Amino acid sequence: MSSFFVNTNQFLLLPQIINKNKKCVSFSNTKYMHIIPTRKEIIDSNLSNDLWWSNNDYMQFRFEALNELMEIKHKHPNINRQQSLKLLYQPGNICYDEANF
Repeated sequence: MSSFFVNTNQFLLLPQIINKNKKCVSFSNTKYMHIIPTRKEIIDSNLSNDLWWSNNDYMQFRFEALNELMEIKHKHPNINRQQSLKLLYQPGNICYDEANF
């Protein structure tokens, strides 16, 4: 039986709870180390082009987005720019029915 302190004059006796699924923790002496390269090391090893977008990438993204807008405008000349953007990039927000265009 284990005791539980209630106040200065009294102890409450509680049955000891035995856990049948005994859990234990162990520690290994093996240590793993991950070396994180610095920005200079990344640039020196020519990995920066693989990790980050360049200005040329941003220009390509802009060019492709403009071409997509021009294609939509060509297929549906009656819609405005805002509707074109929603149709391209948020297709769930607009009911796409070619008969309405």
